[in-house]
This record gives sequence, C-alpha cells and structure tokens, in this order.
Amino acid sequence: MKTIGLNALHLRWGVNAGTETYFSNLVLPWYEREQGTSRFIMYCNELPPWWRGPRPWFDAVALPRARGLVWRIFYEQLWFPLKLGSGVHTLFCPGYVGSVLLRARQVVAVLDAYAWRYPREIGRLKSLYWQFFIPRSIRGRNEVTTISSSSASDIVHFCEVDPARIHVIYPAGGHLAAMDSDDTVLGRLGLEPQRYFHCVGVFKEIKNPLRILDAYERYAAQAAPGQAKKLVLVGRADGAYAEMLQARARAMPGVVLAGRLSDGELAALYRGSAGLVFPSLYEGFGIPILEAQSLSCPVITSNVSSMPEVAGAGAILVDPESVAAIADALQAIGEPSRRDALIERGQDNFVRFSWQKASDEVLALLTAESRGI
Repeated sequence: MKTIGLNALHLRWGVNAGTETYFSNLVLPWYEREQGTSRFIMYCNELPPWWRGPRPWFDAVALPRARGLVWRIFYEQLWFPLKLGSGVHTLFCPGYVGSVLLRARQVVAVLDAYAWRYPREIGRLKSLYWQFFIPRSIRGRNEVTTISSSSASDIVHFCEVDPARIHVIYPAGGHLAAMDSDDTVLGRLGLEPQRYFHCVGVFKEIKNPLRILDAYERYAAQAAPGQAKKLVLVGRADGAYAEMLQARARAMPGVVLAGRLSDGELAALYRGSAGLVFPSLYEGFGIPILEAQSLSCPVITSNVSSMPEVAGAGAILVDPESVAAIADALQAIGEPSRRDALIERGQDNFVRFSWQKASDEVLALLTAESRGI
C-alpha cells in the first residue's frame, strides 16, 4: 500500500477561496471513496468543513500552530523531514512550497507566478518566501503540477526547471451550476435579469478594477438614455485600496456594491447577468470564466496569461490595459446575436474541464514511481 501525504498546512478554510476550492475538489473523492491501494494522511492547521472523521484509508493530523508562517515553515522544512522520513511514497504539496530536506518524493503544485510577476498582490514577505522556497522545492526527483500552460511557461522561466517535470492538469469551475439559485439577491440589490453586468473578487489591483470602472463610465455615457445596464461588484473589500474603490463606486450611477455572496446568491447573479466582466491583468487559471460558461453567462476576459487558454472561443477577449476595448466589449456583449453565440461556445468550452478528471490525473501522478530525471 502506498501512503500519500497531503500538505494542507497553508489552508485557512473559508479564507483561501481559490486554493481551498482547488484542494477540496481534488481530495474529496479520495476521502469519500477508497482509491485502490492508496492510503492518505492529511496534515492541516485545522480540520476542513467536509471532515466527518477518519476513514480506514484516510486520516488527518491537525497542527494548529501552522496557521502562522514561521510555524508553517518549521513544520514543512524541519518537522516533515524528521517525522515523515521515507514513510510516505509521495508528499503532495498544493501550497506552492515543498519540504526541501524531505527524502520522500514530492509533487508540488505551483498554480501561478504571482511571486515574480505581481509580488505586490500577495505581499513582500510571501513573495520572498515563495521566491526562495519554490525553486528549491522542485529540484531533485520532485515534480510540479500546475493549472495552465501559461503558468507552466512562467515556472520554467522563473525557476529554471526542466519542462519535463511539469504536468499541466486543468481544474474546473462548475460547482455553482449544481447550486439552487437564491433569487432573492436580485431583489435585495435592485437588479433585473439581463439588465446588469457583474465582476467577482474585484477589489484587488490584479483584477483591474480602476479600468473596469473607467470603461463602465465610458459605456454608460455612450448608451441611449435609460438603456445602460448596471455594473455589480462582488467580493470582500479589505484595506485602503478596496476602500478607495468602494468610495469611487458609490459615487458612480449604475454601480452596485454587492459585498460577499453565498454560493446560492452567486449562482443567481450569474444566471441573471448580461455578462461576466473579468479583464484581469494576470491569472494562473481563472475559474470564474468557467463558472460563467456553466451558467450560460457571456464572458469578457483578457487576452493575456492563462485566460485565452481557459476561455477558448467562449469569450470576448480584450486588452486589459485598454479602457476603450473593455467599454466596446460591454456594448458588444449586449447584442442578442453576439450574446447567444458566446453562450453556445462557452458551454462547448466548459465541458473540456472536469474536477473528477483533474482529481484522477493528480492521483495518478502521486502514485506513479519517480522517473529519476
């Protein structure tokens, strides 16, 4: 029997939305059903919300102190080598960083290159931490999994790793499609179906919010009286930058601040939206694109990094640094023929991605023997 270690020490359940979605969708099938001769031990700082006790093939070790970065480094870089030794066949590290001194084989998930491309977005300390540990984590017989060919190219460039060690395994983005819509959110926010656009997680510089607001202002100014659709901004707003954005948004006619929404509310918002506006400056993948396509919502996204790769033909691609291009896309996406075509192509594109397929492919990589490259 092969023992697979799962390093979830980086996760704060309910806080790290993207990485939690990634980890949980990969690992839950292994927890719920026995996977051949594989046994799993998950190391975490607290038990996940889906935990219902140990299984004969799946156990967990909680290390609460690892919520702090210093303690997390201690556990990953010193405790793991001392305690795990060669007792695990492979250690899966989905938090970008592996255990440098561990003798066991590791598969390290590096989902993007924020630490090099946009270090301000994740903070100076975290960027330095990743810049130091990521290259050292993927040396020797360790291998890398990532979520787009764009991210794979970045990893090769910044970490000088052999491309043969990198495995692109796409995630998916359809969990909202299975949700019952909470349509009361539309009434609460004063929205009518197809009379608004929406943005998600927008209160970060990397999401390009200032240009989105500029583009919406231009779009609204060019629309016939009473014909401009509203713009709904969704997401938690923390810090001075987010407060500045909120103040500007409140002063703009037609802009609605929705705050954080439940999955049911978010599903309703997607289903009723005239389009997802997602012209980010950089994405490792871009799950909201697939969420929109799964719910028949047209998409505007960027023509850079991973977004064209994820969106396929099911989106209007724009230069994220061009306010005029984003404004023109807002106008174009409202045309019925363009909208219908985008929805159809988006649904065709969405079926390329599957969490079950991703989970199976990651497990196959974890249980494989080292190639000794």
